Amino acid sequence: MAMIEPQLYRKYVTYDSKGNAMLYVQMTKALYGLLESALCFYKKLVKDLKGYGFEVNPYDPCVANKTINGKQMTVTWHVDDLKVSHQSPFEITKFSTYLSSIYGVKLTVKRGKVHDYLGMDLDFSQKGTLKVSMIPYTGKVIQEFPEKITGMAASPAADHLFQIRDRGFTEILPTSYT
Repeated sequence: MAMIEPQLYRKYVTYDSKGNAMLYVQMTKALYGLLESALCFYKKLVKDLKGYGFEVNPYDPCVANKTINGKQMTVTWHVDDLKVSHQSPFEITKFSTYLSSIYGVKLTVKRGKVHDYLGMDLDFSQKGTLKVSMIPYTGKVIQEFPEKITGMAASPAADHLFQIRDRGFTEILPTSYT
């Protein structure tokens, strides 16, 4: 900010003990991408869902349900990515319009039996079955990785966690309790 508008901000720049320039600001709104902004959005979304008649699941605070015309509408979300399901496409459109009116944006509504949500392919095409795959997402991550991947691992855990030490626990535990 001081480089963009030096006349305005340069006088507010301070320096830490290592000489790094710092500029403290007070924000009037939450900045997208910060933890606090995600929490603010969560609280607002929950308030708006309750305003529409949803009840938040007591076991998973990112799931809300409402019965409409005898059928359950379910909203699941991660930050600002929502997945809404209901038997009636009209009810989903109505709900989407409600959210659009509150948030002032046109929401993307995808209909059909196969969806991409948070890197997962969700396939509802077989009645009574959900197939979940992350293969395309994983392939894209590997393709876009900045370095060449040369090895394999059976687990994301470090190798030393699976090594067994030669000495037993008797060296650590006392031999008698008095």
